[in-house]
Amino acid sequence: MIFELLEKGIVSKKKLLLEYYKKLNLTDNQALIILMIMYLNDQTRKMTTPNLLANYLNLSSVEIENELELLAEKDLIEIKTDFIDFSNLFKKITLLVNDSFLIKQYNQFFINFEKNLLFVLTKDEKLKIIKLLQTNIKEEQLLQITNKKKISDFNFLLKEIEKYLNSNQLILFDWLND
Repeated sequence: MIFELLEKGIVSKKKLLLEYYKKLNLTDNQALIILMIMYLNDQTRKMTTPNLLANYLNLSSVEIENELELLAEKDLIEIKTDFIDFSNLFKKITLLVNDSFLIKQYNQFFINFEKNLLFVLTKDEKLKIIKLLQTNIKEEQLLQITNKKKISDFNFLLKEIEKYLNSNQLILFDWLND
């Protein structure tokens, strides 16, 4: 959804980059280089080189080239013969936006859920819980699991969920028809 909005120009790529570049572990210089390339591409429509960028930034062309190589190694950009392709970068930003939106949808659940835990869930842990909620288990069942035991870490929580799901599998088994 968000990727389609980006492609149509409805959502600003530059604003998303500024908001999410730290979450992608980009340095300030890398983000600035990307923004400057986007700006120059909008203005001139010709290939932006490290030498050209050095005229606009307080970085040497060698530093810019090194940063671009790092971005390519991280699979965020692809340097083509006549342009720099940012599609992988914006796909990753799109995933971050979607993940943030998903966590916000479950915000009230996580507030209640974490009250029963002896630790705070990370973003990745919340996403794993959401995946479980979408496939295997209900919110009430998760709350029930955490009400019964004091759970001190995520691995222990996953084991308790697995135990709960396995015990319910036995109960749900149709003994008469098998």
